[in-house]
Amino acid sequence: MRASLKRFVVVTTASIVAALLAVAIASHTMPWAGQAPPASPGSPPKAVKTASTAVTTATSAPAATTTATNTNVITTRSGGRVSTGVSRAELFKPGGKPVTAREYVKLMGVGIDVDWLTFSRVRHYYFYWRSRGVNIPALFREKGFSNVRIRVGGDVTSNETLLKMLKEVVQDCLRAGVIPIITYTADDLRNNPTSLKAQEHFVRWWVTVAECFKGAPYALSYDLLIESSGKIKDYPNILNKVYNETIAAIRKIDRYRILIVTPAHVSSPFYLKYLKVRWDPYMIAEWHIYAGGPTPLKRGGPYNETFIREAVEAAVSWSREHGIPTWVGAWRPVRLPKHGIKQHYPDGAPKGIYPMSVDIKFAKVMVEALKSAGIPYDVNADALYFNIKDLKWYPSQEPLLKVILQESDPRS
Repeated sequence: MRASLKRFVVVTTASIVAALLAVAIASHTMPWAGQAPPASPGSPPKAVKTASTAVTTATSAPAATTTATNTNVITTRSGGRVSTGVSRAELFKPGGKPVTAREYVKLMGVGIDVDWLTFSRVRHYYFYWRSRGVNIPALFREKGFSNVRIRVGGDVTSNETLLKMLKEVVQDCLRAGVIPIITYTADDLRNNPTSLKAQEHFVRWWVTVAECFKGAPYALSYDLLIESSGKIKDYPNILNKVYNETIAAIRKIDRYRILIVTPAHVSSPFYLKYLKVRWDPYMIAEWHIYAGGPTPLKRGGPYNETFIREAVEAAVSWSREHGIPTWVGAWRPVRLPKHGIKQHYPDGAPKGIYPMSVDIKFAKVMVEALKSAGIPYDVNADALYFNIKDLKWYPSQEPLLKVILQESDPRS
C-alpha cells in the first residue's frame, strides 16, 4: 500500500512539473504570451523605435474613440440589459476573460481598413519600417483609430511566410493597443461560390488562422469574408452553408473568439434577414454602405440621405429582433475614378471625382447616422489618408479625417 502511494505521488508530481514546463514553453513561443497589456486609459501610445524588438510598446490603454451607446443592441430578445463590465485594457490581456459581442462593439470605436498584407507595395513598406523598429499600428492609434481591419488576400494554408507576416502585424497591433480584425478576401469563393473546392479551402484557411492565433488576447477577432461581392452576392444559401461550416470548425479550436459574418448582396444591410447561421454570444453581423464612396442612386446628388437612413434603420431593426450587434466594416467618403486614380492633391493624396467639400459633407451625414444609432464603423481605406512610404498623414485629408474620427467640426 505504501509503495503504491509513493508511486502515485511521484507520477503525480512529475505530471504537474511537465504541465508547468509546457505552459512556460508556450509562453515563450507565442508572440502575445506574457506581453504587458495596455495600462489604465489615457493618451494614445507614441511610436517608439527599438532595434531589438521592432515593435512599439503601449504606454497606456487607448480609450474608445466614440462615446455613443450601442442602442441597436441594448436589449436581448429576453429583455436582458447589455453588460458594460469589460474595460479596453482587459481586451488586450494575454489569458484575459472572453468578451461578448455586445461588449466588443462598445470597444471597437472608429477603425480603418488597411492593406498592409494585400498589396505588395504597401506590404514592402510596412515590413521595411518594421525592420527599423517602427510600429505602424501605433501611428494609427496615435491618430485616433481604435481598430484596424486587416485585409488578407494570400493563402496562409500554403504560404508560411504570409502567415508569419500576419502574426507580426497582429502582434504589432496588440502591443500598440489597436484592435486587430483579420478579414479574408477569399477571391476564389466570391467568384466561384458553387465550387466545393473553393468552399473547402475557405474553411481550411480559417482553421489555419484559428490554430495559429489560439490563445491570443480577445482583442483579436475574425471577420470571415471581406465582402459578399462578386458572384457570391447572389448565393445567400451557399454563404450560409460555408459560414456554418467555418464557424463550427473555428469553435472546435477557439470557443470564445469574436467572429463576424456579412450578408449577401454586397454586404447589404437589407439582406441581414437572410443570414441563417448558428449565432452565439460571440458573433457580430457586418454590413457595408457606400464602400466605394458616394455615388448617385438613380437620380439625385452624389449620395442619398434617405437611403442612408433606411439602411441604418434596417440594421437597427434586425439587430433588435435577433439580439445580434452590427458593425459597418467599410464605407468610404471619397469616390475614386472608375479606371484608376488620375489626380492627386499637392501633398500626393489621391483625389476623388468630387470636391473635398462634397466628401466632407457626405462624411458628416454618414458619421452622424451611424453615431446616432450607436453602430461602430471602419472607413475604407488607409492609403487615402496615410503615406506609408514616408510615414506621414496627408495634410490635405486632415479636415476629412477630423469628421471621420468625430473630432471638432472643421468646416461648418
